[in-house]
Amino acid sequence: MKRILLSFAVFLTAMLGCSYAAAQTLVLHHADGTTTDVQLYMQPQVKFQNDRVLITSTVLNMDYAKTDILRFTYKGDGSGIGTPNAKAAYTYRDGQLVFHGVKSSDAVAIYKSNGIRVPVNLNRQGSDVVLSLSQIPTGVYLLKVNGRTSKFTKR
Repeated sequence: MKRILLSFAVFLTAMLGCSYAAAQTLVLHHADGTTTDVQLYMQPQVKFQNDRVLITSTVLNMDYAKTDILRFTYKGDGSGIGTPNAKAAYTYRDGQLVFHGVKSSDAVAIYKSNGIRVPVNLNRQGSDVVLSLSQIPTGVYLLKVNGRTSKFTKR
């Protein structure tokens, strides 16, 4: 029995070590030249709130000044992070942006590039969501549909 438990413990340790080594990591690059690694298996959520960068999950809570974080990068085996589709998920038509392939059950939100949600009226037309550009000022925006994000700029 001891031999079986010992074998299982060695096996489990080896498996955890391998999965940790192959884990993908969110890397925060700080203004002082240091970096902080956050394993993606912890499913961290990054929020920009006022002058703070908040990173939370069920395992950790991190709070940094925005001026302390220069950039974010990823490292790992690359198997879970895909290259963004170069094709736009939207088209421009008569002063409106039409976002394609949106299900009626999808939650849709628009944010400024600083992370603040923009209150707008979105019109659904079948599997499309239509945004009248007259509702928003010029700038860079993000459209989030159930975790899928598209970026657009109003000029």
